[in-house]
Amino acid sequence: MIISHDRQKLFIGVPKNGSQTARSVLGQIGVDLVGELGRHPTLPEAIRLAEEQFAGKSISPTAIYAFWRDPVERFCSAVEFHKRCLPNSLMQLFPDRFIGIEPHPRWFETDPGAVTPGLRAVINALAPLEILAALPPPLVPGVPLQSRGGNLSFYRPQSEWLDHPGMTILPFADFEAGLRQVIDQFGGDGASVDIPRINAAAGLLPVLSMSEAELVRAYYSSDLPL
Repeated sequence: MIISHDRQKLFIGVPKNGSQTARSVLGQIGVDLVGELGRHPTLPEAIRLAEEQFAGKSISPTAIYAFWRDPVERFCSAVEFHKRCLPNSLMQLFPDRFIGIEPHPRWFETDPGAVTPGLRAVINALAPLEILAALPPPLVPGVPLQSRGGNLSFYRPQSEWLDHPGMTILPFADFEAGLRQVIDQFGGDGASVDIPRINAAAGLLPVLSMSEAELVRAYYSSDLPL
């Protein structure tokens, strides 16, 4: 979602793969392409947004970077983030579970203590596999990304952003080293940049049993070969 000023390098941010941290750093040495989408743009969308930013210029980056994360770990991170920061999103996803409970005054809440105890209790009682079962099916090729109540784009398979032969896929397990590499490619000094941790988990991620993890892998089967 960040393109270099010379239009030769492009970083695609995949939800729950350190995208906001990368955006905060690369946005200082490149052009932010998030635009008005309200979600992380895919590669074709990023190219279109770049064409709007650089009117009359050819947009054909020679290097495209993105991070890949283990699908089970990424799902657990998404659940932790969802339950901690997006209380009203869960109300939209499970309306029957929140009958009689007032929504939180803010859609995005960084302070878990600000959520009322009644609302927090219902959120905490939701199991990861209940959320998995409520997710829409993975995107069908050629069919536009469909929004759904709850803003669930951070659960979408990584393949929706990473399925491109010209993309350099970096392992999320080595996120800091990989991001410093991208910073260098964008013309910055990766060795000296202070890398923050934006939207990082505030506590332990959910722990899944082996059978639960297999269900998550089945849902994200398109991500496994990446």
